[in-house]
Amino acid sequence: MRLVDLEPEFLKMESPETWRAIGSTAVHDADGIRFLCPKCFLDKTLDHVHSVICWRKHVPLTIHPKPGRWEFVGYSFYDLSLKAESSSILLLSGCRAHFFVEAGQIRMA
Repeated sequence: MRLVDLEPEFLKMESPETWRAIGSTAVHDADGIRFLCPKCFLDKTLDHVHSVICWRKHVPLTIHPKPGRWEFVGYSFYDLSLKAESSSILLLSGCRAHFFVEAGQIRMA
């Protein structure tokens, strides 16, 4: 599945409590990214699909969600990779999705 299919938006922190969506080509200005959960997106029995937010490494751990922080590698949603010591994204509650964002693709773990 492609990241672009999950309605991604780059995010910019306004304050510790607020953020806003910024342009789709603003990867280098972004503090984070929000997109639909790939696990729930694939589950056709659900009426609602929640979003996932991933913050870059410079965003303080006082900002939710936590603990994960990633470096964004790429130029757009079409080639973006999220990199960290453990590059996987694991939701610790709810649907407990576990996946990778690699070169604009979602790979389930």
